[in-house]
Amino acid sequence: MARTFPKATDASSGTPTRSEDRGGECIAIIGGGPTGTYMLYALSRVDGVRTITVFESGPVPGPGLPFAEHLNDPHALANIAGLEIPPLVETLNDWARRQPPERLEAWGIAGKEGDERAFFPRIVLGAWLADAFAGIVAHSPIPIAVHAGCDVVDVVAMPGTSRVDWRTGNDRIHSAQFDRVIIATGYGATGSGADDARERTGQGCASAVKGRAHVRLGILGSSLSAIDAIVAIAMANGTFAHEETGPGLVYTPTRNWHATMMSRNGLLPEADFWFPVPLPPLLHLTDEAAARLVQRRDGDLDRMFALFAEELGVQDPGYAAKVGLDSATADDFAARYLRERLASDPWDYARRNLLETREWHRRRNTPAWRVVILKAHEVFASIVPKLSEADLARFQSGLKRVFTDNYAAVPDLSIARLLALRAAGAIDLVALGEDYRITPEGQREWRVSRDEWSARFDALIDARGQQAAPLDSFPFPTLRLQLCASALHHGRDWNGGLSPSPDLTVPGIDPAWHRVHLCALPFLLRDRPFIQGLVECAAMARDVAQAVDQSIRLRESDPSTLALLEMLDKTAVTLADGAVIALEIENYHTQAEGALLADDANRPPNQ
Repeated sequence: MARTFPKATDASSGTPTRSEDRGGECIAIIGGGPTGTYMLYALSRVDGVRTITVFESGPVPGPGLPFAEHLNDPHALANIAGLEIPPLVETLNDWARRQPPERLEAWGIAGKEGDERAFFPRIVLGAWLADAFAGIVAHSPIPIAVHAGCDVVDVVAMPGTSRVDWRTGNDRIHSAQFDRVIIATGYGATGSGADDARERTGQGCASAVKGRAHVRLGILGSSLSAIDAIVAIAMANGTFAHEETGPGLVYTPTRNWHATMMSRNGLLPEADFWFPVPLPPLLHLTDEAAARLVQRRDGDLDRMFALFAEELGVQDPGYAAKVGLDSATADDFAARYLRERLASDPWDYARRNLLETREWHRRRNTPAWRVVILKAHEVFASIVPKLSEADLARFQSGLKRVFTDNYAAVPDLSIARLLALRAAGAIDLVALGEDYRITPEGQREWRVSRDEWSARFDALIDARGQQAAPLDSFPFPTLRLQLCASALHHGRDWNGGLSPSPDLTVPGIDPAWHRVHLCALPFLLRDRPFIQGLVECAAMARDVAQAVDQSIRLRESDPSTLALLEMLDKTAVTLADGAVIALEIENYHTQAEGALLADDANRPPNQ
């Protein structure tokens, strides 16, 4: 599918802006990566949306940073299979079946294009996203304008409208107002973010060994990002080959290099295991049960863990006995879950785990406890934003590690590559613990040390996972100031990032916030720790599209009252006698939207 987009225009020459009296909504999406692409797809199907304008800093909308061809090594694998990826114009596998044979060969997926459980390289997903974005634009029933290769420099939220300022390649600043703005910047909303991403991806890591006869590399992290970095370096300095007998995959270096992976516990991720899709519903740990249990006060985590333990005990009694589940708590279950791996040599454990997960795939069967934990993380994700500060801190240091480890299993080829590199003497793994030091030595060397261990490296690559971003690093200055002021008003720590409502808007005192949806992933991680990934991108798009649809229908059903409320930019009115009347704008929205939902429930199916 050819990728063509409407010519980007500025505010003076036709860029769709706020609707005023024309009816419908003009929407801006800032960020044309995976989140923005799913958002575009969802909004293009909402009645009442008048126009959509997408701003993307990269040259090609769709892939964003995680799947961009110019950032990712061709051998870097995505850790999500086709059957798990929410479709856009078409599913990933349907799209792959249509690709020319030479393209499939170049990607290394020839013969696998129809396998819904195969893990494709990241750049394949990037190509699919780019084609999907172009297809959405080409077949949209509403006008879509795309500004690619531009930088949004500011966003200003105002009652009833928001202004977007952006810079084009000639350094000219343009401005336009929109009825609604969706911040879908993903990772790297600014130029510096893109530079950081480039350094962390395969192509940037491979350059670390160019021109050196011998190099010692330090890799911070041991998850898929770290594996991608090491595999990129390995590919640039040697070859992998399959052998019919022996270990199967072997590595032969063409240059002398060595890498040390370093993580807190010195653990390798487990290989991907087979699980049914969709996941079967749980018997006891359901969303409904969680909603009844959680009271937004200390102790919610313990009540949720008791329900989680009950589910595990019923579904897999053998595992429950093995970890001593009857005496486990929300605070020590992570240690019990990791006990066997921590007591084993990580490479020996990886070999055993690779063999058993391959057998599970062959038999299409996996121990029940793994599937329970995989499903349980979805239920816990729904209640994490409601936990007290004390319970949230306990969750972050305990159960979160269990869920993250379980769902972040990596393609078995990634583990096989690590084992081949280990057999070739090219890599090792070190547990750093909590207390370690990183100090520069000379112009290009680094020393990492802890307790009685220390090592010097010619290059140090940070391949740790994305951390929650503080509000004072939000990329758009005016919106950053507004967000910080809102956090200050609600007594929230700026380092906690965003804590939006289910529709990704900020609840609070200013009506301007009802039309700004904040889907910037790094700023959501504290309260939504599992928000990364294409499944979550699609879920956010669905939630925002639903909110937009309800808002449009609310305006149509009672336009005069809502218009009056949205004109007010204060939370109270002072009368001539000095009396102050509070304006419960947020409550009005909540009650009105509830009425609309009730109306939907009573409406005949054919309406």
